Amino acid sequence: MYKEGFSSRLRKARDNTGFTQRQVEEELKIKQSTLASYEIGRTEPDIETMGRLAEFYGVSVDWLFGIGSKANYDLDGIPRGKNGIMSEMRVNIQQNI
Repeated sequence: MYKEGFSSRLRKARDNTGFTQRQVEEELKIKQSTLASYEIGRTEPDIETMGRLAEFYGVSVDWLFGIGSKANYDLDGIPRGKNGIMSEMRVNIQQNI
């Protein structure tokens, strides 16, 4: 159950960020062929790599496994968090109120 959902959620997380596998390879130093294997379910990342991918994509590991129902994204796919665009906009709005 979790194994089948993991690969598709990993792909969805990458698609939501707009990164290509090559761009992820450059940023995280994980070979594109390895990323492709993760996304089609041929292989699975180790725990360290899984955590790095989740953090990079702005999702929880729980969400990648299908345990959580919500990614760490706003509805339009923009990452949440203190460094995200939406957070900057919220701060700007709050400062102008």
